[in-house]
Amino acid sequence: MNKICLLIVIIFFTGCSSSKNIAEKNNVNLVELENSAESAYMAGHLDMAEGLYRKLLKNKDNYAPAWFRLGNIYTRSGRLDAGVSAYQRCLQLDQQHTKAWYNLAITRMRQSTDILIEAQKHVDPNSKAKKQMDDLFLELMRLQTGQSKAGT
Repeated sequence: MNKICLLIVIIFFTGCSSSKNIAEKNNVNLVELENSAESAYMAGHLDMAEGLYRKLLKNKDNYAPAWFRLGNIYTRSGRLDAGVSAYQRCLQLDQQHTKAWYNLAITRMRQSTDILIEAQKHVDPNSKAKKQMDDLFLELMRLQTGQSKAGT
């Protein structure tokens, strides 16, 4: 009976030890995955970085820095709606992520600019609305390019 109890204890501790090793290995793999994603991102290989960040998020969905990077990737590649979603997810996880707030605002301005460009195709060129849209468009462009107002 004592031998059976001893065997059960040994099996139990062996199982705990191997579970710990698997968890440590997964953490190392996630660190390696994040490092690879960051290297690809910094090198400008956005397609590769996107795939690696998405893979990282499959294992660690609540990791705000990866959502932030995905937001940058989507926005840089013209997928503004996806960029907004990624920045918002980042901010759900970390409301103090100031760069995500800033990039979200910039992306929303780009979306507004795109809307105004599309509206130009459908608005009477002599209308008051057209003039207002033109003024708003110019102001958004000024903000996005960092130019100051004339005379200031």
